[in-house]
Amino acid sequence: MYVQKPKRKSMSEPSIPLLRVLDVSVYFGGIAALDHVSFDVSQGRIFGLIGPNGAGKTTLFNCLSRIYQVSSGAIFFDGESILKLADHQMCGIGIGRTFQNLALFDSMTVFENVLVGSHHRTRSDYLSNAMALPWARREERQLRKEVMELMDYLDLAD
Repeated sequence: MYVQKPKRKSMSEPSIPLLRVLDVSVYFGGIAALDHVSFDVSQGRIFGLIGPNGAGKTTLFNCLSRIYQVSSGAIFFDGESILKLADHQMCGIGIGRTFQNLALFDSMTVFENVLVGSHHRTRSDYLSNAMALPWARREERQLRKEVMELMDYLDLAD
């Protein structure tokens, strides 16, 4: 799971956890997948989640990415509740999810696969792109440049 650092409004703001999971429980029928889980992740820290199979790690990630609804408790990201957001809105606030089984497009290059995963950050829509509006083309050029820089950084360009 990727959590992007949000932009702070001012340096004088009180320090709040970047991610706060508070007393979260998830039940599937009568089975407790998560039972009153709580933790904070401070900005700039790396946080690991370990446990045996069946411990609820994936269930927790599915709650953080809004794939699952929590039965009780609260989850805050940068001080705001995420429980009111839909799963497709999570990327927009800086929370992304990857899965253990990759679903890449076989007929596309690595560059094209990364580019597809980056389009959530653009303002253009299908019609603007189809009409090749100048602002949409500029945005696409900028995105392609950023993807190439990322691939160079990760040594994936070749």
